[in-house]
Amino acid sequence: MTAKKHEASALLKKEVEERNAIEMYGSTSSKDSTASTMSLPMIPVMQEIKEMSSMAIQLSLRQMVRQAMTLTDAAFQGHIGTKQLAGVALASMWMGVPSAFIQYSIQAIPTLCGQAYGAKNNVLVGIWLQTAVVFAVCTCVPVMLYYMFVGHMIALTMDDEDTVMYGQSFARVMALGLIPQFVYNACASYFAAQGVIMPATFCSGLTMVLNIVFNQVFIYGAFGWPGLGFIGSPIATVTSTYLQLALFLLYTVAWKKYHVAYWGGWTWDCIKRDRVTTFLSLAVPMGMSSVVDWSSAAVSSAFSGLLGPQIAATMSVLNGIYGVANACVSGFSISTQIRMSRYLGQGHPTAAKRVLLLGARVIMVSATTLLVLVVCGRNYLFHVWSNDPEIIALCGKALGFFIACVMVAFGRFLLTASMNALSMADVNLIANNIASWCIYVPLSYLLPITLAWGINGFWVADTLGELFKVVVLAWGLARVNWQARADQAQAAAEASDVLQPELEEQRELLAYENEALTPGSIRSPSLLLSSKSHHTPTLMQRATSLTPKQQPRHMHKEV
Repeated sequence: MTAKKHEASALLKKEVEERNAIEMYGSTSSKDSTASTMSLPMIPVMQEIKEMSSMAIQLSLRQMVRQAMTLTDAAFQGHIGTKQLAGVALASMWMGVPSAFIQYSIQAIPTLCGQAYGAKNNVLVGIWLQTAVVFAVCTCVPVMLYYMFVGHMIALTMDDEDTVMYGQSFARVMALGLIPQFVYNACASYFAAQGVIMPATFCSGLTMVLNIVFNQVFIYGAFGWPGLGFIGSPIATVTSTYLQLALFLLYTVAWKKYHVAYWGGWTWDCIKRDRVTTFLSLAVPMGMSSVVDWSSAAVSSAFSGLLGPQIAATMSVLNGIYGVANACVSGFSISTQIRMSRYLGQGHPTAAKRVLLLGARVIMVSATTLLVLVVCGRNYLFHVWSNDPEIIALCGKALGFFIACVMVAFGRFLLTASMNALSMADVNLIANNIASWCIYVPLSYLLPITLAWGINGFWVADTLGELFKVVVLAWGLARVNWQARADQAQAAAEASDVLQPELEEQRELLAYENEALTPGSIRSPSLLLSSKSHHTPTLMQRATSLTPKQQPRHMHKEV
Protein backbone atom coordinates (compact mmCIF):
# COMPACT_ATOMS: atom_id res chain seq x y z
CA MET A 1 0.00 0.00 0.00
CA THR A 2 2.82 2.41 0.88
CA ALA A 3 4.64 1.78 -2.38
CA LYS A 4 1.49 2.35 -4.40
CA LYS A 5 0.73 5.54 -2.49
CA HIS A 6 4.20 6.96 -3.12
CA GLU A 7 4.03 5.92 -6.77
CA ALA A 8 0.65 7.60 -7.20
CA SER A 9 1.93 10.69 -5.40
CA ALA A 10 4.98 10.89 -7.68
CA LEU A 11 2.88 10.48 -10.81
CA LEU A 12 0.41 13.13 -9.65
CA LYS A 13 3.21 15.55 -8.78
CA LYS A 14 4.88 15.05 -12.16
CA GLU A 15 1.58 15.48 -14.00
CA VAL A 16 0.74 18.66 -12.08
CA GLU A 17 4.19 20.16 -12.66
CA GLU A 18 3.97 19.52 -16.39
CA ARG A 19 0.48 20.97 -16.60
CA ASN A 20 1.31 24.01 -14.47
CA ALA A 21 4.35 24.79 -16.61
CA ILE A 22 2.14 25.59 -19.58
CA GLU A 23 -1.41 25.93 -18.39
CA MET A 24 -1.43 27.95 -15.17
CA TYR A 25 -2.96 30.88 -16.99
CA GLY A 26 -4.08 29.10 -20.15
CA SER A 27 -7.07 26.93 -20.83
CA THR A 28 -7.46 23.28 -20.06
CA SER A 29 -9.60 20.80 -21.85
CA SER A 30 -13.21 21.41 -20.98
CA LYS A 31 -13.76 17.68 -20.84
CA ASP A 32 -11.05 17.22 -18.20
CA SER A 33 -12.36 20.14 -16.16
CA THR A 34 -15.95 18.97 -16.37
CA ALA A 35 -15.07 15.39 -15.50
CA SER A 36 -13.15 16.44 -12.41
CA THR A 37 -15.82 18.75 -11.06
CA MET A 38 -19.04 16.96 -11.92
CA SER A 39 -18.15 14.10 -9.56
CA LEU A 40 -17.99 16.48 -6.59
CA PRO A 41 -21.42 17.79 -5.51
CA MET A 42 -21.67 21.31 -4.11
CA ILE A 43 -23.45 22.14 -0.88
CA PRO A 44 -26.56 24.37 -1.08
CA VAL A 45 -25.93 28.09 -1.49
CA MET A 46 -27.59 29.03 1.80
CA GLN A 47 -25.48 26.50 3.68
CA GLU A 48 -22.37 27.94 2.04
CA ILE A 49 -23.35 31.46 3.06
CA LYS A 50 -24.10 30.26 6.59
CA GLU A 51 -20.69 28.61 6.98
CA MET A 52 -18.87 31.61 5.50
CA SER A 53 -20.80 33.98 7.75
CA SER A 54 -19.99 31.90 10.83
CA MET A 55 -16.26 32.19 10.09
CA ALA A 56 -16.55 35.87 9.20
CA ILE A 57 -18.33 36.75 12.43
CA GLN A 58 -15.68 34.99 14.54
CA LEU A 59 -12.90 36.84 12.72
CA SER A 60 -14.66 40.21 12.74
CA LEU A 61 -15.41 40.03 16.46
CA ARG A 62 -11.74 39.49 17.20
CA GLN A 63 -10.80 42.31 14.84
CA MET A 64 -13.21 44.57 16.72
CA VAL A 65 -11.58 43.71 20.05
CA ARG A 66 -8.17 44.68 18.69
CA GLN A 67 -9.45 47.85 17.05
CA ALA A 68 -11.31 48.87 20.20
CA MET A 69 -8.11 48.81 22.23
CA THR A 70 -6.22 50.83 19.62
CA LEU A 71 -9.02 53.32 19.10
CA THR A 72 -9.52 53.81 22.83
CA ASP A 73 -6.09 55.39 23.08
CA ALA A 74 -6.69 57.61 20.05
CA ALA A 75 -10.06 58.75 21.39
CA PHE A 76 -8.65 59.73 24.78
CA GLN A 77 -5.72 61.54 23.18
CA GLY A 78 -8.00 63.37 20.76
CA HIS A 79 -10.08 64.73 23.63
CA ILE A 80 -6.95 65.97 25.38
CA GLY A 81 -6.04 68.08 22.35
CA THR A 82 -5.50 68.19 18.59
CA LYS A 83 -1.72 68.43 18.82
CA GLN A 84 -1.63 65.42 21.11
CA LEU A 85 -3.68 63.36 18.65
CA ALA A 86 -1.52 64.48 15.72
CA GLY A 87 1.72 63.71 17.55
CA VAL A 88 0.57 60.23 18.50
CA ALA A 89 -0.72 59.51 14.98
CA LEU A 90 2.59 60.47 13.36
CA ALA A 91 4.62 58.65 16.01
CA SER A 92 2.55 55.48 15.59
CA MET A 93 3.28 55.26 11.88
CA TRP A 94 7.04 55.66 12.36
CA MET A 95 6.96 53.21 15.27
CA GLY A 96 5.09 50.72 13.12
CA VAL A 97 7.89 50.26 10.58
CA PRO A 98 10.33 48.24 12.76
CA SER A 99 7.74 46.79 15.14
CA ALA A 100 5.76 45.40 12.21
CA PHE A 101 8.82 43.37 11.25
CA ILE A 102 8.83 41.63 14.63
CA GLN A 103 5.06 41.31 14.78
CA TYR A 104 4.71 39.62 11.40
CA SER A 105 7.89 37.58 11.73
CA ILE A 106 6.34 35.95 14.78
CA GLN A 107 3.48 34.85 12.53
CA ALA A 108 5.82 32.06 11.40
CA ILE A 109 5.01 30.39 14.71
CA PRO A 110 1.45 29.25 13.81
CA THR A 111 2.91 27.61 10.71
CA LEU A 112 5.91 25.95 12.38
CA CYS A 113 4.08 24.95 15.57
CA GLY A 114 1.12 23.74 13.51
CA GLN A 115 3.35 21.48 11.44
CA ALA A 116 5.14 20.11 14.52
CA TYR A 117 1.77 19.55 16.19
CA GLY A 118 0.43 17.72 13.14
CA ALA A 119 3.58 15.61 12.95
CA LYS A 120 3.07 14.52 16.60
CA ASN A 121 6.42 16.08 17.50
CA ASN A 122 5.08 17.63 20.69
CA VAL A 123 8.38 18.76 22.18
CA LEU A 124 9.23 20.63 18.99
CA VAL A 125 6.07 22.73 19.39
CA GLY A 126 7.51 24.16 22.60
CA ILE A 127 10.96 24.60 21.11
CA TRP A 128 9.54 26.77 18.32
CA LEU A 129 7.89 28.95 20.97
CA GLN A 130 11.24 29.38 22.70
CA THR A 131 12.88 30.32 19.41
CA ALA A 132 10.19 32.94 18.80
CA VAL A 133 10.53 34.38 22.32
CA VAL A 134 14.31 34.66 21.98
CA PHE A 135 13.86 36.28 18.56
CA ALA A 136 11.29 38.74 19.93
CA VAL A 137 13.40 39.79 22.93
CA CYS A 138 16.61 40.18 20.92
CA THR A 139 14.99 42.19 18.13
CA CYS A 140 13.07 44.37 20.58
CA VAL A 141 16.28 45.87 21.97
CA PRO A 142 17.27 47.83 18.81
CA VAL A 143 13.62 48.72 18.18
CA MET A 144 13.33 50.18 21.68
CA LEU A 145 16.41 52.30 20.98
CA TYR A 146 14.82 53.43 17.71
CA TYR A 147 11.70 54.51 19.63
CA MET A 148 13.85 56.89 21.65
CA PHE A 149 14.48 58.93 18.48
CA VAL A 150 11.04 58.81 16.83
CA GLY A 151 10.68 62.51 17.56
CA HIS A 152 13.46 63.21 15.08
CA MET A 153 11.50 61.33 12.41
CA ILE A 154 8.35 63.33 13.15
CA ALA A 155 10.32 66.58 12.99
CA LEU A 156 11.32 65.86 9.39
CA THR A 157 7.87 67.02 8.24
CA MET A 158 6.26 68.60 11.31
CA ASP A 159 7.32 72.12 12.33
CA ASP A 160 5.09 72.36 15.40
CA GLU A 161 7.35 71.73 18.40
CA ASP A 162 4.51 70.74 20.73
CA THR A 163 3.28 68.07 18.31
CA VAL A 164 6.79 66.66 17.97
CA MET A 165 7.22 66.64 21.75
CA TYR A 166 3.97 64.73 22.29
CA GLY A 167 4.91 62.17 19.66
CA GLN A 168 8.37 61.71 21.17
CA SER A 169 7.02 61.29 24.70
CA PHE A 170 4.44 58.79 23.50
CA ALA A 171 7.03 56.67 21.67
CA ARG A 172 9.45 56.56 24.60
CA VAL A 173 6.81 55.25 26.98
CA MET A 174 5.44 52.76 24.44
CA ALA A 175 8.94 51.29 24.05
CA LEU A 176 8.51 49.77 27.52
CA GLY A 177 5.60 47.65 26.27
CA LEU A 178 7.30 46.06 23.26
CA ILE A 179 8.69 42.93 24.94
CA PRO A 180 5.45 41.86 26.70
CA GLN A 181 3.47 42.62 23.54
CA PHE A 182 5.55 40.35 21.32
CA VAL A 183 5.98 37.63 23.93
CA TYR A 184 2.19 37.59 24.20
CA ASN A 185 1.91 37.33 20.41
CA ALA A 186 4.28 34.35 20.40
CA CYS A 187 2.47 32.61 23.27
CA ALA A 188 -0.95 33.19 21.73
CA SER A 189 0.29 31.75 18.42
CA TYR A 190 1.77 28.75 20.26
CA PHE A 191 -1.54 27.90 21.90
CA ALA A 192 -3.52 28.67 18.75
CA ALA A 193 -1.52 26.00 16.92
CA GLN A 194 -2.92 23.55 19.49
CA GLY A 195 -6.47 24.80 18.89
CA VAL A 196 -6.57 26.85 22.12
CA ILE A 197 -7.91 30.24 21.01
CA MET A 198 -10.59 31.30 23.51
CA PRO A 199 -8.20 32.34 26.32
CA ALA A 200 -6.60 34.89 24.00
CA THR A 201 -10.04 36.18 23.04
CA PHE A 202 -11.11 36.49 26.67
CA CYS A 203 -7.87 38.13 27.81
CA SER A 204 -7.95 40.61 24.92
CA GLY A 205 -11.56 41.54 25.69
CA LEU A 206 -10.85 42.01 29.39
CA THR A 207 -7.71 44.00 28.63
CA MET A 208 -9.72 46.27 26.32
CA VAL A 209 -12.10 47.11 29.17
CA LEU A 210 -9.27 47.64 31.65
CA ASN A 211 -7.45 49.85 29.15
CA ILE A 212 -10.44 52.20 29.09
CA VAL A 213 -10.42 52.35 32.89
CA PHE A 214 -6.65 52.88 33.03
CA ASN A 215 -6.81 55.69 30.46
CA GLN A 216 -9.52 57.46 32.42
CA VAL A 217 -7.68 57.11 35.73
CA PHE A 218 -4.13 57.78 34.54
CA ILE A 219 -5.09 60.81 32.44
CA TYR A 220 -7.74 62.49 34.59
CA GLY A 221 -7.06 60.95 38.00
CA ALA A 222 -9.38 59.45 40.62
CA PHE A 223 -10.14 59.64 44.34
CA GLY A 224 -8.47 63.01 44.73
CA TRP A 225 -5.42 62.15 42.62
CA PRO A 226 -5.13 64.67 39.71
CA GLY A 227 -3.81 62.21 37.12
CA LEU A 228 -0.87 62.45 34.75
CA GLY A 229 -2.44 64.18 31.76
CA PHE A 230 -1.35 63.20 28.25
CA ILE A 231 1.48 60.89 29.32
CA GLY A 232 -1.03 58.83 31.30
CA SER A 233 -2.44 57.41 28.06
CA PRO A 234 0.67 55.52 26.87
CA ILE A 235 1.33 54.46 30.48
CA ALA A 236 -2.19 53.01 30.57
CA THR A 237 -1.53 51.13 27.33
CA VAL A 238 1.78 49.70 28.56
CA THR A 239 0.16 48.67 31.84
CA SER A 240 -2.61 46.94 29.90
CA THR A 241 -0.02 45.11 27.78
CA TYR A 242 1.78 43.69 30.83
CA LEU A 243 -1.53 42.75 32.42
CA GLN A 244 -2.68 41.01 29.23
CA LEU A 245 0.41 38.80 29.17
CA ALA A 246 0.16 38.05 32.90
CA LEU A 247 -3.52 37.09 32.74
CA PHE A 248 -2.98 34.94 29.66
CA LEU A 249 -0.09 32.97 31.19
CA LEU A 250 -1.82 32.62 34.56
CA TYR A 251 -4.84 31.06 32.84
CA THR A 252 -3.20 28.90 30.16
CA VAL A 253 -0.01 27.86 32.00
CA ALA A 254 -0.49 28.20 35.76
CA TRP A 255 -4.14 27.15 35.94
CA LYS A 256 -5.19 25.07 32.92
CA LYS A 257 -1.68 23.82 32.10
CA TYR A 258 -2.44 23.60 28.39
CA HIS A 259 1.28 23.70 27.73
CA VAL A 260 2.27 20.51 29.57
CA ALA A 261 1.94 18.07 26.66
CA TYR A 262 3.83 20.42 24.31
CA TRP A 263 6.61 21.69 26.55
CA GLY A 264 9.86 19.86 27.24
CA GLY A 265 11.42 22.62 29.31
CA TRP A 266 13.82 25.38 28.32
CA THR A 267 16.60 24.12 26.09
CA TRP A 268 19.56 25.53 24.18
CA ASP A 269 18.20 23.63 21.18
CA CYS A 270 15.95 26.62 20.46
CA ILE A 271 18.95 28.71 19.38
CA LYS A 272 20.88 26.07 17.48
CA ARG A 273 21.97 27.18 14.05
CA ASP A 274 19.67 24.89 12.08
CA ARG A 275 16.69 25.82 14.27
CA VAL A 276 17.29 29.55 13.93
CA THR A 277 17.92 29.21 10.19
CA THR A 278 14.64 27.36 9.72
CA PHE A 279 12.73 29.95 11.74
CA LEU A 280 14.30 32.91 9.94
CA SER A 281 13.71 31.36 6.50
CA LEU A 282 9.98 31.70 7.13
CA ALA A 283 9.92 34.67 9.50
CA VAL A 284 12.12 37.16 7.65
CA PRO A 285 10.13 37.18 4.36
CA MET A 286 6.92 37.73 6.35
CA GLY A 287 8.49 40.53 8.35
CA MET A 288 10.11 42.24 5.38
CA SER A 289 6.89 42.29 3.36
CA SER A 290 5.19 44.12 6.24
CA VAL A 291 8.10 46.58 6.48
CA VAL A 292 7.63 47.50 2.81
CA ASP A 293 3.94 48.11 3.48
CA TRP A 294 4.51 50.12 6.65
CA SER A 295 7.28 52.20 5.11
CA SER A 296 5.06 53.48 2.31
CA ALA A 297 2.28 54.27 4.78
CA ALA A 298 4.70 56.02 7.14
CA VAL A 299 6.13 58.21 4.37
CA SER A 300 2.67 59.16 3.12
CA SER A 301 1.47 59.90 6.65
CA ALA A 302 4.57 61.99 7.28
CA PHE A 303 3.53 64.26 4.40
CA SER A 304 0.39 65.17 6.36
CA GLY A 305 2.69 66.77 8.91
CA LEU A 306 3.73 69.34 6.30
CA LEU A 307 0.17 70.70 6.39
CA GLY A 308 0.06 71.08 10.16
CA PRO A 309 -1.26 69.17 13.19
CA GLN A 310 -4.91 69.67 12.19
CA ILE A 311 -4.51 67.65 8.99
CA ALA A 312 -2.50 64.93 10.75
CA ALA A 313 -5.13 64.68 13.48
CA THR A 314 -7.96 64.54 10.93
CA MET A 315 -6.25 61.70 9.08
CA SER A 316 -6.02 59.86 12.39
CA VAL A 317 -9.76 60.26 12.96
CA LEU A 318 -10.67 59.01 9.48
CA ASN A 319 -8.25 56.09 9.74
CA GLY A 320 -9.90 55.24 13.05
CA ILE A 321 -13.34 55.16 11.41
CA TYR A 322 -11.86 53.04 8.66
CA GLY A 323 -10.50 50.63 11.29
CA VAL A 324 -14.00 50.13 12.68
CA ALA A 325 -15.48 49.55 9.21
CA ASN A 326 -12.70 47.16 8.25
CA ALA A 327 -13.14 45.15 11.45
CA CYS A 328 -16.78 44.60 10.53
CA VAL A 329 -16.18 43.55 6.91
CA SER A 330 -12.70 42.01 6.74
CA GLY A 331 -13.86 38.71 8.19
CA PHE A 332 -15.76 37.97 4.98
CA SER A 333 -12.64 38.43 2.85
CA ILE A 334 -10.65 36.01 4.99
CA SER A 335 -13.50 33.49 5.22
CA THR A 336 -13.75 33.61 1.42
CA GLN A 337 -10.05 32.83 1.18
CA ILE A 338 -10.28 29.92 3.62
CA ARG A 339 -13.27 28.34 1.85
CA MET A 340 -11.65 28.80 -1.56
CA SER A 341 -8.45 27.16 -0.31
CA ARG A 342 -10.46 24.21 0.95
CA TYR A 343 -12.28 23.63 -2.32
CA LEU A 344 -9.15 24.05 -4.40
CA GLY A 345 -7.41 21.52 -2.17
CA GLN A 346 -10.29 19.13 -2.87
CA GLY A 347 -9.89 19.67 -6.61
CA HIS A 348 -13.23 21.50 -6.88
CA PRO A 349 -12.59 24.78 -8.78
CA THR A 350 -16.29 25.30 -9.57
CA ALA A 351 -17.14 25.47 -5.88
CA ALA A 352 -14.18 27.80 -5.29
CA LYS A 353 -15.43 30.19 -7.97
CA ARG A 354 -18.91 30.13 -6.45
CA VAL A 355 -17.47 31.04 -3.05
CA LEU A 356 -15.67 33.99 -4.66
CA LEU A 357 -18.90 35.29 -6.21
CA LEU A 358 -20.84 34.83 -2.97
CA GLY A 359 -18.11 36.57 -1.00
CA ALA A 360 -18.11 39.50 -3.43
CA ARG A 361 -21.85 40.00 -3.06
CA VAL A 362 -21.84 39.74 0.71
CA ILE A 363 -18.90 42.12 1.07
CA MET A 364 -20.34 44.76 -1.23
CA VAL A 365 -23.76 44.65 0.47
CA SER A 366 -22.20 44.75 3.93
CA ALA A 367 -19.78 47.54 3.01
CA THR A 368 -22.51 49.65 1.42
CA THR A 369 -24.79 49.25 4.44
CA LEU A 370 -21.97 50.06 6.83
CA LEU A 371 -20.86 53.17 4.97
CA VAL A 372 -24.43 54.45 4.77
CA LEU A 373 -24.54 54.17 8.56
CA VAL A 374 -21.21 56.04 8.75
CA VAL A 375 -22.60 58.89 6.65
CA CYS A 376 -25.78 59.09 8.70
CA GLY A 377 -23.95 59.00 12.02
CA ARG A 378 -20.87 60.95 10.96
CA ASN A 379 -21.23 63.75 13.51
CA TYR A 380 -21.41 61.30 16.40
CA LEU A 381 -18.48 59.27 15.06
CA PHE A 382 -16.26 62.32 14.58
CA HIS A 383 -16.92 63.43 18.15
CA VAL A 384 -15.74 60.07 19.49
CA TRP A 385 -12.19 61.14 18.58
CA SER A 386 -12.28 64.92 18.88
CA ASN A 387 -14.45 67.89 19.84
CA ASP A 388 -12.31 70.35 17.87
CA PRO A 389 -14.66 72.15 15.41
CA GLU A 390 -11.86 72.43 12.84
CA ILE A 391 -11.23 68.67 12.94
CA ILE A 392 -14.95 67.93 12.62
CA ALA A 393 -15.20 70.26 9.60
CA LEU A 394 -12.17 68.72 7.89
CA CYS A 395 -13.55 65.21 8.42
CA GLY A 396 -16.86 66.23 6.85
CA LYS A 397 -15.05 67.82 3.91
CA ALA A 398 -13.09 64.64 3.14
CA LEU A 399 -15.92 62.18 3.81
CA GLY A 400 -16.90 61.68 0.14
CA PHE A 401 -13.36 60.84 -0.99
CA PHE A 402 -12.89 58.71 2.11
CA ILE A 403 -15.96 56.57 1.31
CA ALA A 404 -14.87 56.13 -2.32
CA CYS A 405 -11.44 54.96 -1.16
CA VAL A 406 -12.86 52.51 1.36
CA MET A 407 -15.28 50.96 -1.15
CA VAL A 408 -12.45 50.37 -3.64
CA ALA A 409 -10.25 49.02 -0.83
CA PHE A 410 -12.88 46.50 0.25
CA GLY A 411 -13.07 45.20 -3.31
CA ARG A 412 -9.30 44.94 -3.40
CA PHE A 413 -9.24 43.03 -0.11
CA LEU A 414 -11.45 40.35 -1.66
CA LEU A 415 -9.24 40.11 -4.73
CA THR A 416 -6.14 39.87 -2.53
CA ALA A 417 -7.70 37.08 -0.48
CA SER A 418 -8.67 35.25 -3.68
CA MET A 419 -5.14 35.45 -5.08
CA ASN A 420 -3.78 34.14 -1.76
CA ALA A 421 -6.16 31.17 -1.97
CA LEU A 422 -4.91 30.52 -5.50
CA SER A 423 -1.28 30.58 -4.23
CA MET A 424 -0.60 33.69 -6.32
CA ALA A 425 0.58 35.98 -3.53
CA ASP A 426 3.47 37.05 -5.76
CA VAL A 427 0.98 38.97 -7.91
CA ASN A 428 -0.29 40.70 -4.76
CA LEU A 429 3.24 41.65 -3.78
CA ILE A 430 4.12 43.11 -7.18
CA ALA A 431 0.86 45.06 -7.46
CA ASN A 432 1.20 46.36 -3.91
CA ASN A 433 4.77 47.58 -4.30
CA ILE A 434 4.08 49.34 -7.60
CA ALA A 435 0.89 50.94 -6.27
CA SER A 436 2.51 52.00 -3.00
CA TRP A 437 5.80 53.43 -4.21
CA CYS A 438 4.94 54.56 -7.74
CA ILE A 439 1.39 55.87 -7.19
CA TYR A 440 0.35 56.28 -3.55
CA VAL A 441 3.52 57.83 -2.11
CA PRO A 442 4.26 60.29 -4.97
CA LEU A 443 0.62 61.39 -5.24
CA SER A 444 0.41 61.81 -1.46
CA TYR A 445 2.88 64.67 -1.89
CA LEU A 446 1.80 65.96 -5.30
CA LEU A 447 -1.96 66.24 -4.72
CA PRO A 448 -2.27 67.56 -1.14
CA ILE A 449 0.85 69.75 -1.08
CA THR A 450 2.03 70.68 -4.58
CA LEU A 451 -1.49 71.06 -6.01
CA ALA A 452 -2.90 72.28 -2.66
CA TRP A 453 -5.80 69.80 -2.55
CA GLY A 454 -5.36 69.51 1.20
CA ILE A 455 -6.77 66.50 3.01
CA ASN A 456 -8.80 65.41 -0.02
CA GLY A 457 -5.56 64.84 -1.91
CA PHE A 458 -4.46 62.11 0.49
CA TRP A 459 -7.65 60.11 -0.05
CA VAL A 460 -7.58 60.61 -3.81
CA ALA A 461 -3.99 59.31 -3.84
CA ASP A 462 -4.99 56.30 -1.76
CA THR A 463 -7.99 55.63 -4.02
CA LEU A 464 -5.87 55.73 -7.18
CA GLY A 465 -3.37 53.34 -5.63
CA GLU A 466 -6.17 50.96 -4.68
CA LEU A 467 -7.69 51.20 -8.17
CA PHE A 468 -4.38 50.17 -9.70
CA LYS A 469 -4.27 47.12 -7.44
CA VAL A 470 -7.86 46.23 -8.33
CA VAL A 471 -7.11 46.41 -12.06
CA VAL A 472 -3.94 44.29 -11.77
CA LEU A 473 -5.50 41.68 -9.49
CA ALA A 474 -8.71 41.49 -11.53
CA TRP A 475 -6.63 41.02 -14.68
CA GLY A 476 -4.65 38.25 -12.99
CA LEU A 477 -7.81 36.60 -11.68
CA ALA A 478 -9.45 36.71 -15.12
CA ARG A 479 -6.50 34.82 -16.62
CA VAL A 480 -6.36 32.09 -13.98
CA ASN A 481 -6.77 28.50 -15.04
CA TRP A 482 -8.86 27.32 -12.11
CA GLN A 483 -8.50 23.62 -12.84
CA ALA A 484 -4.70 23.88 -12.99
CA ARG A 485 -4.68 25.78 -9.71
CA ALA A 486 -6.89 23.14 -8.12
CA ASP A 487 -4.49 20.43 -9.29
CA GLN A 488 -1.60 22.39 -7.82
CA ALA A 489 -3.42 22.77 -4.49
CA GLN A 490 -4.16 19.05 -4.39
CA ALA A 491 -0.51 18.24 -5.04
CA ALA A 492 0.57 20.63 -2.28
CA ALA A 493 -1.92 19.06 0.13
CA GLU A 494 -0.66 15.55 -0.63
CA ALA A 495 2.98 16.61 -0.39
CA SER A 496 2.36 18.13 3.05
CA ASP A 497 0.08 15.31 4.25
CA VAL A 498 -2.82 17.76 4.49
CA LEU A 499 -5.46 15.30 3.39
CA GLN A 500 -8.31 16.32 5.71
CA PRO A 501 -9.82 19.54 4.31
CA GLU A 502 -12.07 20.14 7.32
CA LEU A 503 -9.15 20.05 9.75
CA GLU A 504 -7.01 22.21 7.48
CA GLU A 505 -9.82 24.75 7.19
CA GLN A 506 -10.11 24.88 10.97
CA ARG A 507 -6.34 25.33 11.29
CA GLU A 508 -6.42 28.28 8.92
CA LEU A 509 -9.35 29.81 10.80
CA LEU A 510 -7.55 29.49 14.13
CA ALA A 511 -4.42 31.07 12.66
CA TYR A 512 -6.36 34.06 11.35
CA GLU A 513 -8.33 34.39 14.58
CA ASN A 514 -5.06 34.59 16.48
CA GLU A 515 -3.66 37.11 14.01
CA ALA A 516 -6.84 39.19 14.33
CA LEU A 517 -6.10 39.60 18.04
CA THR A 518 -2.54 40.79 17.42
CA PRO A 519 -2.17 44.37 18.71
CA GLY A 520 -1.34 46.96 16.08
CA SER A 521 -1.53 50.63 15.23
CA ILE A 522 -4.28 52.32 13.27
CA ARG A 523 -3.63 51.57 9.61
CA SER A 524 -4.76 53.17 6.39
CA PRO A 525 -6.62 51.20 3.68
CA SER A 526 -3.45 50.99 1.60
CA LEU A 527 -1.77 48.92 4.30
CA LEU A 528 -4.30 46.20 5.05
CA LEU A 529 -4.29 42.80 3.35
CA SER A 530 -1.73 44.25 1.03
CA SER A 531 0.85 41.71 0.05
CA LYS A 532 0.69 38.10 1.08
CA SER A 533 -1.03 35.60 3.29
CA HIS A 534 0.93 33.90 6.06
CA HIS A 535 -1.23 30.77 6.13
CA THR A 536 -1.40 29.57 2.53
CA PRO A 537 -1.12 25.86 1.62
CA THR A 538 2.12 26.59 -0.26
CA LEU A 539 3.72 28.06 2.85
CA MET A 540 2.47 25.14 4.92
CA GLN A 541 4.07 22.75 2.43
CA ARG A 542 7.37 24.62 2.79
CA ALA A 543 7.15 24.45 6.56
CA THR A 544 6.50 20.72 6.38
CA SER A 545 9.78 20.17 4.55
CA LEU A 546 11.54 21.96 7.42
CA THR A 547 9.71 20.16 10.23
CA PRO A 548 10.96 16.74 11.33
CA LYS A 549 8.30 14.24 12.28
CA GLN A 550 8.37 12.12 15.39
CA GLN A 551 10.34 8.92 15.18
CA PRO A 552 8.54 5.87 13.76
CA ARG A 553 8.28 4.18 17.16
CA HIS A 554 5.71 6.79 18.17
CA MET A 555 3.69 6.65 15.00
CA HIS A 556 1.49 3.84 16.32
CA LYS A 557 -0.47 6.52 18.19
CA GLU A 558 -1.81 7.89 14.95
CA VAL A 559 -5.08 6.59 13.63
